[in-house]
Amino acid sequence: MPVGLHHLRYFVAVAEEGNVSRAADRLRIAQPSLSAQIKYLERHVGTPLFLRNNRGVELTRAGALFLADARKSIKAADAAVAAARAASHDEAGTLRVGFIVGTQVEPTSRILSAFRQRYPAATLELTECNFSDPSAGLNSGDVDIAFIMPPISHNGLGIREIYHVPRVAVISARHRLAGRATISVHELFDDPWIVAETSDTVCRDFWLATGHRAGRPPKVGGTTKSIDKFIQLAVAGQVVGLAAAWVEDAFARTGIRFIPVIDVEPAVTAIAWRPRSLTPLAERLLTIAAEHSAPGAEPAS
Repeated sequence: MPVGLHHLRYFVAVAEEGNVSRAADRLRIAQPSLSAQIKYLERHVGTPLFLRNNRGVELTRAGALFLADARKSIKAADAAVAAARAASHDEAGTLRVGFIVGTQVEPTSRILSAFRQRYPAATLELTECNFSDPSAGLNSGDVDIAFIMPPISHNGLGIREIYHVPRVAVISARHRLAGRATISVHELFDDPWIVAETSDTVCRDFWLATGHRAGRPPKVGGTTKSIDKFIQLAVAGQVVGLAAAWVEDAFARTGIRFIPVIDVEPAVTAIAWRPRSLTPLAERLLTIAAEHSAPGAEPAS
């Protein structure tokens, strides 16, 4: 039988107590058993570690040297156990993940799938938010990390882009431009537009293409918190608007057209977090997301 960590603990206890009986009481084991373990250790080492006398035991020179290294070994083993337990604790628990409508795209699914595979002890609590909160719960602190579609209003969030797609015009099949292969956004400015029901002016202006209007205010044909209502109003010919290109795959139906817009910025899916309160599980998800970031994308605040 090789020397185990328990042998070192027994040896240190005897050395510190200077008495086998007191060490046995401290270790809560029988004195004969402890004496046998110490004798086994000495046989394995090949030299006496203690001098026995009527008062108890004293360390030999070899025992004194052995004590220093035994303590180091016990300390290192205890640190390793503590680190493993801490890691296990960090990898368990619940991670609250927010989603803004429109971020349930394939890269997002890959990120979450990879997280589940690497950290099976963790629980993902997913919360979908509508257009009223483009931060998907981050600004309010309701979630630990979130998938969003920047730009949005925020106060110091970290943001890493993970997916880019073109934006398309969503128009009725009866619209005057419905037969076109592409559209310039300026060709839609005479039409009534859909407006997101949100107080986030940064987000709302991006989807209204405000930066392309040269100060010209948009015509508002309706408001919405969801893509479904947007599509219904567009089919009816009441509004036009912009959407990420993937919307066509999810919402294509009779009476609607999705036409690429050639002169607007792409739609972006990103992962966002609060740098000052990043939980261990959120940090792990962020690391995985970095592996799936859009080419050339950098984290931004």
